[in-house]
Amino acid sequence: MKIVNLKKPVGLLLGSLFLWGVSAPGFAAGTAPGTSISNQATLQYEVGGNPQADIDSDGDPGTPGVQTTDFVVDRKVDLTVVKNGDATVVPNSTDQSLAFTLTNTGNDTHGYLLSAIPGATPADDEFDMTSVRIYIDVNNNGTYEIGTDTLYTLGTDVGDLLPTPAAGSSIDLLIVSNTPATQVDGNTSLYHLLAQATDAGTVNPTTATVGADDPAVVDTAFADGAGTAGAGTDDAQDGFHSDSGTYTVHTSDVTLTKTSQVTDDGFNVAPDAKAIPGATVTYTIVIDNSTGTADASNLVLSDDLQVAEVTFTAASVAFDAGCTGGTSSGFVSPTITMNVGTVTAGATCTITFDVTIN
Repeated sequence: MKIVNLKKPVGLLLGSLFLWGVSAPGFAAGTAPGTSISNQATLQYEVGGNPQADIDSDGDPGTPGVQTTDFVVDRKVDLTVVKNGDATVVPNSTDQSLAFTLTNTGNDTHGYLLSAIPGATPADDEFDMTSVRIYIDVNNNGTYEIGTDTLYTLGTDVGDLLPTPAAGSSIDLLIVSNTPATQVDGNTSLYHLLAQATDAGTVNPTTATVGADDPAVVDTAFADGAGTAGAGTDDAQDGFHSDSGTYTVHTSDVTLTKTSQVTDDGFNVAPDAKAIPGATVTYTIVIDNSTGTADASNLVLSDDLQVAEVTFTAASVAFDAGCTGGTSSGFVSPTITMNVGTVTAGATCTITFDVTIN
């Protein structure tokens, strides 16, 4: 059976979902469609203080009895998609998630077609994520877990589809994607999660009843509001609803500077010491992540010395408090290797070491 989206193109269409793992209803779903409601009325009156016969439906006195009108409750199609939070990501990260909750706020059971749609304006969508997928958040924790959460897919027939959420119940969903390696700090990527109601047990989008209500028939009425995906994609009373979440890139912004100063020449100390043979020269290296919004970790610094002209003093290596975990160094001539550790977002790390001029 060929499956298509019968209403409109919506970006990345990922198929149809008949959902499982739903939560307990959080509100009254309303009277079920098809429920028969009967109203009965009688009219009695007096003339000159004397009771008269009941009036039948034709308005004439007749056999006493009640007058009845019946109708059945129609189907209210209503759904809401709500974002549970945005996400911060780093370049080249994988399986990053945006969390949403889809709630069946109507009075009948439905399935849902789901789509992940990138934002349309540069202001909120400076780049697109890659490998965009939708998952069922099986344990409802708002985070993608490999081997636990269920990939949203479309079966080849109704028998392959997952159960539908009952009226009044909800399910947690995730948009999961990868961050391109080329993104810089502050870049954003917005995605709408769009859901469309389908008839229970099928992949057929639900349609509204046109025209006057038939009291003997279960008609269908859309009651959903407009979502974030915009006019023409998610309007009010169209059987769709959407909300949007944003990935924001947080990364380090590392710069490196190195300076030197003669601190002692055997006759004078800084600032009067001169770079003569036997003098001590102190090198200062600053790793600056003060404008970054993410930690820079596993930093390894290499420094090649002119060993014919200077002699390295291994015991002189010092890390300040901004070099979290920066405690070790090694020297294999002519290279000093320093395991700096981590420089946290907003911080700087200063390293010093001495050499003696030969």
